[in-house]
Amino acid sequence: MNCLSISISSGFWSDAVSISNQVDLFECKCYLEVKCVILLNKVMFYPEKIIKAEKIIVSGERQFVDRHQALFDVMASQYSQLNYLYIDEFTNIVFFNKLVKFCLKVFAKLFSIAFPAKFDRWKNSAQEFIARSNRTERKISNLPTKPEFVLHVFGRSAPFWHNFDIPYGMYLDYTTALWHRKFDPAKEFADWKDCEIAAYGRAYHLFTMSRLVKSSLVNDYGIAPEKITIVGSFASYHKVYEGEKKFGSKQILFNASEFKRKGGDLVLEAFKHVRKALPEARLIIIGKKLTVSQEGVYNPGKIKSLVEMRQLFLETDLVIAPARCDPFPTFVIEAMNYGVPCLVSGNDGMPEIVDHGVNGLVVDAPIPTLIAEETIDLLCNIPLLTSMSQQARQKVRLQLNCNSVAEKMMQVLS
Repeated sequence: MNCLSISISSGFWSDAVSISNQVDLFECKCYLEVKCVILLNKVMFYPEKIIKAEKIIVSGERQFVDRHQALFDVMASQYSQLNYLYIDEFTNIVFFNKLVKFCLKVFAKLFSIAFPAKFDRWKNSAQEFIARSNRTERKISNLPTKPEFVLHVFGRSAPFWHNFDIPYGMYLDYTTALWHRKFDPAKEFADWKDCEIAAYGRAYHLFTMSRLVKSSLVNDYGIAPEKITIVGSFASYHKVYEGEKKFGSKQILFNASEFKRKGGDLVLEAFKHVRKALPEARLIIIGKKLTVSQEGVYNPGKIKSLVEMRQLFLETDLVIAPARCDPFPTFVIEAMNYGVPCLVSGNDGMPEIVDHGVNGLVVDAPIPTLIAEETIDLLCNIPLLTSMSQQARQKVRLQLNCNSVAEKMMQVLS
């Protein structure tokens, strides 16, 4: 095997790279580029404070930016200028963007079927992270007015890669290290993690939804704790509900947008036990159309109407979310906003949303029989459901709302 070995030793960087002729030279370039950026992070000076920014750009993939629009609306009132930059859009023509996205989605689907291993490797590669970051950097550099600060949504890329004369922050719900450790340990992610290290290291500040993510940034990525602020999240598209909430329907709601990851198999098995004890119980599965034929189970699929979703919450006695992996589920916060107690697993940020025994239940080891027992007990105890409902709504009013998140962010930025 022909092999290129590069060995560099210094106080900041000591690494050996072996690249066979079977590896694309572009991968080699990306690998060295990431390592150089990490080295620069260690020797460059980053100011602890910045002059109060008045012109801000919010960047990220459109679906993630739109999901947090209420937060940015609150922040916009405090700055002279707050604009948006969607990194996955190519023009200002909506129809063209939709057409291109559709074609790319079809191509990606076909490619993933034909070459699953290569597709998975590309999707989670350093090349893709760097490509996204460079694309965002070019878009920002082409703006007619230079922003004073960039707030980037989520860690699938960075807003800059080569030039970082504009300070930026990142709003994070998760890290790849957590995903790898908790849900997909077989996947190789070292190169992607190096990109994250570079992005997080160069950021002026990092805003996390949970304590868990802050801990990961410190322990897995070497980020200083004082550079991280926990701000939480909120019910994306729903205003704080002030109306009445009743119980007694015996209706259970489950979001199956990603069935296995969110514990759909556990829910269906648990509901068999619930149905035996409570024949009138109903399980509504939303988020995705499934081939489910089980007594008492209804599957309307994805609910696009906010009015219809609101009505579903108001008719529901309990939300079940025994996810194997779910960073900081907005769906749970939305349910709590309408006073629906939630039964969640002890994974990820869910125990930080639901306070066990106060506004819902946290099941550390979610197995179907245990989920069923807790569900039956709650559905048969309307006074407890009512108490949890009031506490859930109180937590949303005080903590899990866009105003609270915005205030914590703006304290740092001002």
